[in-house]
Amino acid sequence: MANTNGPTRERISVIAYELLKEKGIAGLSMRALADRLHIKAPSLYKHVADKEEIIAGLQARGLQEFGNAIKRAGKSKRAKALAYRKWALENPHLYEITVSIPLLRDRIPVGLEDGVTRMIIEITGKDHEHARAVWALMHGLVDLEIAGRFPKDADLELTWKRAVAMI
Repeated sequence: MANTNGPTRERISVIAYELLKEKGIAGLSMRALADRLHIKAPSLYKHVADKEEIIAGLQARGLQEFGNAIKRAGKSKRAKALAYRKWALENPHLYEITVSIPLLRDRIPVGLEDGVTRMIIEITGKDHEHARAVWALMHGLVDLEIAGRFPKDADLELTWKRAVAMI
């Protein structure tokens, strides 16, 4: 009878995502992953090449989920920008691994990043460079909000309303 509880690529991916959600990037180690799988850390390398493969899989998941959130938001720029914020705040650790560390472009599915980039460009209705500036604005606001850097009495709804107006 086959061992259905052993590590598979899919199970490793699921457990890595659970660890990320619980402990953030800092808690995502090969040792912690192996412990959750009830194996020794070196045994993981029978199933994945390295930790970067795990991170790339999580980044791909983040890009896909983010893209889906933007698609579901509808057509208005405001709705799409607010969907960016909502997704990031609901998924802070996945957001962080997806956009706050170098993207492992050579290890994520081809075209995935470009598809998400096109969505950001569509939010702005302008060129790639304008889209980068808009993304930086939204990213900065989200990062500060996740980090708890705004005072308690800050009106973040108004801040986002004004940010969207600048788009």
